[in-house]
Amino acid sequence: MRKSHILSRLMVMAFMLCVAAVALAQNGDKLFIDGQKLQQTMTVASQNAAIQKFKAAKVAYTTADKKKMCDNQIAICNKNISQIKRGGGGGGSSKKGTSQTASTATTSTRFSVSHSNIVFDGDKAGSLNVRVDAPTKNWKFSVPAGVGGMDNFLKVTRSNDAKSIDIAVEANDQTLDREQVIQIDYGDNQKEIKVRQLGKSVTLSTDHHQVEFGLKGGKKSIEVYTNSDSIISTNYDQTWYVESKPDWVEVKVEVKKEKGIFGQLGSALKKAVTGTAAASTGQDTKTSKVTLVTKSIDKKSPEFSTGRKGEIVFSSEDKKFRMTVIQQK
Repeated sequence: MRKSHILSRLMVMAFMLCVAAVALAQNGDKLFIDGQKLQQTMTVASQNAAIQKFKAAKVAYTTADKKKMCDNQIAICNKNISQIKRGGGGGGSSKKGTSQTASTATTSTRFSVSHSNIVFDGDKAGSLNVRVDAPTKNWKFSVPAGVGGMDNFLKVTRSNDAKSIDIAVEANDQTLDREQVIQIDYGDNQKEIKVRQLGKSVTLSTDHHQVEFGLKGGKKSIEVYTNSDSIISTNYDQTWYVESKPDWVEVKVEVKKEKGIFGQLGSALKKAVTGTAAASTGQDTKTSKVTLVTKSIDKKSPEFSTGRKGEIVFSSEDKKFRMTVIQQK
């Protein structure tokens, strides 16, 4: 029994030694990895810290191969320290990569543009000079196609001294905003300048400010004028829509046509004589013929004696036009 007890204690001790050896090896691996991370930073302080990690890992390791591996890394760190003090880069492939990254970062800080987002008005032409700061004149610019399939609208020229670019736009002939991006490349570095031009001002009106109906209701035609280029698919591809209206009024689109200058003048003259609102005379005006339909008022309803009044709100992009609708005796 006594011999078996001693044997058991020896087995437990051997097991504990094995566990301790594994723990030491794992701790050595962690110290070695920490040393490698510190080694990647090319400063004297970081290289000395890495050396301390590798020395601690060497103590933790139990095999000759791993101890030799630590000695090799310590030698590399010492070589790095010598090169840093002489003003050179680090040796070895990993240190070369670090040196390139640092160089790229320095170049990046010296490569910049004075504007990264530009907005031009839409109703008139405009231009802006953007400064380009780069270590040398060896930078290039390109102007890809407009964003979202839009046409190119930018005119970009590089200055003779290669210190800036001039960006110019003509007046936007559409009511919709347009966007384009300018890319400036210097080596592996790239800067983007996003340019947006607002759409020209939207016009929206009708040939009547007020429409009146009798108690029995009925139909009346009006015209809606707008220069908008937006397409409202839910309103028969018109460039406007009805934002709100009384529930007793129905708005029906009859036709969509371009209004020529002679038709505009004739319509304007007619409206001037009858006292109704004048049509827009813009060459880009689009005209929609619309029918308003009102329901009859029930004789038992209080509105039969008082009448009723409401408002139709037409909307196109950022513009609204309000028309009054009255139904009375």
